[in-house]
Amino acid sequence: MRSRLLIVPIVLLSLLAAACGGGSSGGVSSKVLKVGTINYVDSLNPYNYIEASGYNAMVQIYPMLIQYQPKSNEFEGDLADSWSLSADGTVYTFKLKTNGKWSDGTPITADDAAWTINTTVKYQADATANSAGAVSHVVKAEAPSADTLTITYDAPIANALPQLQQLSILPKHVWEKLEGTDGSGLKKYAPQEQLPIVTGGPYTIEKWELKGTTVFKADPNFYGPKSKVSAIALVYYTSEDAMLADLRNGEVDWVDEVPISAATALAKEKGIVVEEIPGAETTNITWNSNPKKKQNRELLDPKVKTALSMAVDRDRIIDVVFGGHAKKVESLVGNITGKWENANLGPRVFDIDAANKALDELGYAKGSDGIRVVPASAEQPEHPMKYDIMVPDSLNFNGKREFEIIRDGFAQVGVDVTLHPGGDSTAAYTYETGDDCDATAGTGYSDFDMALWDWVGYRDPDFMLSVVTKAQWCSWSDTGYDNPDYDAMYVKQATLVDEAARKKLVDEMQQHIFDNVPYTQLVNMNAIHAYRTGWEGFNLDLSGYSKRYYTDVKPVG
Repeated sequence: MRSRLLIVPIVLLSLLAAACGGGSSGGVSSKVLKVGTINYVDSLNPYNYIEASGYNAMVQIYPMLIQYQPKSNEFEGDLADSWSLSADGTVYTFKLKTNGKWSDGTPITADDAAWTINTTVKYQADATANSAGAVSHVVKAEAPSADTLTITYDAPIANALPQLQQLSILPKHVWEKLEGTDGSGLKKYAPQEQLPIVTGGPYTIEKWELKGTTVFKADPNFYGPKSKVSAIALVYYTSEDAMLADLRNGEVDWVDEVPISAATALAKEKGIVVEEIPGAETTNITWNSNPKKKQNRELLDPKVKTALSMAVDRDRIIDVVFGGHAKKVESLVGNITGKWENANLGPRVFDIDAANKALDELGYAKGSDGIRVVPASAEQPEHPMKYDIMVPDSLNFNGKREFEIIRDGFAQVGVDVTLHPGGDSTAAYTYETGDDCDATAGTGYSDFDMALWDWVGYRDPDFMLSVVTKAQWCSWSDTGYDNPDYDAMYVKQATLVDEAARKKLVDEMQQHIFDNVPYTQLVNMNAIHAYRTGWEGFNLDLSGYSKRYYTDVKPVG
């Protein structure tokens, strides 16, 4: 990895001095919490982002109705003080805090929330698709008073609260000007490039750099529990060694993702605490599953993808790439969902002999060079089984090494693959979707074959289930999967308020994806954090789930 030229104290000195102000008051320390990371904040627009760090940043700067409690699947209020559900299960009423103000001094009211919800519903097929899951089945939102919000659904919804937890409430007086006639301005807006922006969370954004430093300055007027520090500096590193060196010498207080190779040794060092928790990040082989893809159409066949999946040595990936800090996963929804994960899938077993036998039986004979050949058909000419696998440069693990292990396995079954560097997340996603991606027109996902990437899941399975729907083309879909039967199951699962009935359908959906193989799931990574002993109040399970992930952290004493 390239070493960053950034020296943290020099770059942050003036910014952090300004953020600190002077002294401390009201239980707020004048200290700045410096967080080292290998993930970057790609966007502050909830309608157009990819990175989990971008999402966590938005949790910190925009109001949300509710948030998760630490070490629990129970909710507590954020902007909402309380909520209730109508007798018929179709209307939620939220009573909101009355002391909320946007960073420009404008009051935060239920009208902001109603506008955000209704606008997201209005353009959910296109401009606001990134946030569409949060308002699934919503008919309308209304603000009968400044502190009362009602949300009406088309049926009782089993997971309305988990979905709403993911909704950033936006300042209407700023964002409504971007709507235009088709909502496209909402998605195109890049607030991070136009600081200062209007925020309503415990922090404002003092500085943003795509691959540099983002400074969160505590907002003393926040309606909820205040930040325990005056500012948080999120410092992006391209060199893991440099990041850990800065942690050791005190220039960084917290590393939010410790490199796997360093975790054991780091835990033995004085003055540093290492915590490992079950993670939400799942790695996979992404298969182009668009039925209209132009070339290498044999890769649309689940039998071919299943055979190739048997050539992937996941035990070796866990040992070599993740140092044992991961475990195999079969389901689209991943281990993070707990009871919702279908435990009866597969498992896919590493078996080179079985993979070779399956490909032989499918008619893909090996040529003189040992590479299998796809026979000519009405759809495509004869060609060798040679493919590119795109690997993003922005992965937080050694994607090249993972690729090499997969390449070695594929070679043993007569398939030749080449690594295609994907660039950052934006470039990698464009490689998958194509420049012509249009969900309404059904264009895009026409050229790539495979990718090695990852997903950060969510406690409720809805988000991961939605990723492979046609509705998420050009937004969250990275496979181009298009199956109307599956899409119908997705719409139905949220309406099953009987948990056992929903569990049964969600299991069927996971089986459907396992059998059709738009993904070959590989491993579920553990999350490893490290922080210096002078800090406390860490709720490491709340990343992306609550403002308390940042606001509760404070100096010891």
